[in-house]
Amino acid sequence: MSHAEALHTRHPADGATDNIITFVSTLRHDALSDEVRHYARRHLLDTVGVMISGAQGSIATQAETVLIATRPAGQIPVAGRARRADLIDAAFLGGTAAHGIELDDGYTKGSVHPGCTVVPAILSAGYVKKASGAQLIEAMVAGYETVTAIGRAVHPDLRHRGFHPTGAVAVFGAAMAIGKLRGLTQQQLSNALGIAGSSSAGLFAFVNGGADIKRLHAGHASREGLQAALLAEAGVEGPPGVIEARDGFMQAYAYNADRARPVELPPAVPFGITDCYIKPNPCCRHIQPAVEALIGILNDETIASDEVKHVAVETYRIAAEHAGTGWDDYASAQLSFRYLMSLALRFRNIKVAYFEDTVRNDPGWAALASKFEISAPHEVDRLYPKLRPARVTVTTAKGKFVRQADEAMGSRLVPLDDEGLKAKFIGLVEPVHGGAKAQKLAQRLWSIEDMADVTPLIDALAKPAR
Repeated sequence: MSHAEALHTRHPADGATDNIITFVSTLRHDALSDEVRHYARRHLLDTVGVMISGAQGSIATQAETVLIATRPAGQIPVAGRARRADLIDAAFLGGTAAHGIELDDGYTKGSVHPGCTVVPAILSAGYVKKASGAQLIEAMVAGYETVTAIGRAVHPDLRHRGFHPTGAVAVFGAAMAIGKLRGLTQQQLSNALGIAGSSSAGLFAFVNGGADIKRLHAGHASREGLQAALLAEAGVEGPPGVIEARDGFMQAYAYNADRARPVELPPAVPFGITDCYIKPNPCCRHIQPAVEALIGILNDETIASDEVKHVAVETYRIAAEHAGTGWDDYASAQLSFRYLMSLALRFRNIKVAYFEDTVRNDPGWAALASKFEISAPHEVDRLYPKLRPARVTVTTAKGKFVRQADEAMGSRLVPLDDEGLKAKFIGLVEPVHGGAKAQKLAQRLWSIEDMADVTPLIDALAKPAR
């Protein structure tokens, strides 16, 4: 190819920013299909439940402690907490809580978590606006589609370069969700994306330890996306075409032009929100297929834990990289391949309580963890990110037992039905708000589109003021 031809070759992602702006500005709740609205309600219910439970955790509490020391309380309720915050801080605290216990939703093809950034932002801004339920769902879909479209275009390159997709990608979704909710013009939406691009951040270094920072990435993205939309609304300009432009997001975070892919949005592709998973287990999604395959073998073959001599796990590269993560702290343990598989071997399930010090500090885990051999052969790795494959081989004195899981529970391939989702919500919310209120909140969230004003509901998500 000559130099002249190279200059005039169309970048595969040309027009990505404008396509997002057009999609968001023309999106209408009344035009959404019943399926899309159903999935939006599912993911709203799921994310709010995780926010309320996650707000009780140490990282959310520590984040609030820092804010208390630096500025006064505000007027915006934060799900699961008693102290109110200002608009920006409410999104930050909500996002941190939503990503704080490894139970929030995600999108496999982008390895990104949309709900923990989009939902806290729209709850905060929706409260200020006194938005209707339909407006909240509309904004939510705008945010999810932005996240899934960009995430799908840059994955797995972005992750391979050491970035955390939730921090780097989801900030754009929060910006577009708030832009939609507040009725920004197309030029303002462009500016919001441009501003959000400079807040795109988050390193995957937490896989080596110090994993609490991972939770803050979601809070940061939710806060910065919301702030980007507010700044754009106030007249602040951002660089145009920030997704695909020279020195823009794709060049900086993902790949060169020869590896670029288009950013595709409905109706050219199905709605991404209908392909997002819901987590039944409080741990890294990359490891859940292997965990479920191991539990399936143990249960179906009636194998006792002490009968297992060796377990070989063949999975994809990004998952296998968690084999070196230890379990010295709560957050790292939720990402540790060997610890999670050891939990599955000993307990046949994964519970939040298993990451507390009293369980993690048992010296017996090292012996169990040594039984696992984790690799990423090409024939398995090539299936990702269309699937999250894991082939597990358990060796005992009775022989070898093999099972492959291509996806974990909660995906479209292995769905968690509405009743299972509501049970998850009740289980998360009941310890905070009590059983009767948890049931009522579930009903109100499920019928949110009938509400003319969501502020009473958002008020009810918070704890009573002390």
